[in-house]
Amino acid sequence: MKIFDKNFKEMISSQIIVIIGGLIAGTVLAAFTKKLYLIPGMLILIPGFLEMRGSIAGTLSARISSALFLKVIKPKYSRKTLLVNSNIHASMFLALAASLGLGIMAFALNYFVSGIFFPQIILVPIIAAVLSEAIETPLTIFSTFYIFKKGHDPNNIMGPVITTGVDIISMTALMVAMVVI
Repeated sequence: MKIFDKNFKEMISSQIIVIIGGLIAGTVLAAFTKKLYLIPGMLILIPGFLEMRGSIAGTLSARISSALFLKVIKPKYSRKTLLVNSNIHASMFLALAASLGLGIMAFALNYFVSGIFFPQIILVPIIAAVLSEAIETPLTIFSTFYIFKKGHDPNNIMGPVITTGVDIISMTALMVAMVVI
């Protein structure tokens, strides 16, 4: 039994990408640290938003990957593929619904714990979700199909890589939404 088989190489390379991506996401967060203090409740919002975005994109990738392995969909993406389109719509709905819930929770915690009335915080995750969803969904779909066509297992690679990519995109989208608000 070989220790460094194909699966191990795929997983270790994806973990290297995760480390680099984590540093980039942290740098984006550090660049906006002073602005974070201007909007009350942002530190409540960030962990939940990043976790939510990573989970949604990771699930989308896993569902497409499973469909590719089961040969339910063809490796060549078509906009007419019902299964992919329904997963895209579900991911968009989940992103908006979860962002609304997260915004309401951040507002409530901010109000009841700190006594600060700032209802605009509800819009921050919604705007950020729309921005990040517009980038992340096509990126997730393209990457999953591309990796599968290259003969790699998307389940080994996409989970860590897409959640890290989503962290970078989501942090940037949160900061853009914060500036807009």
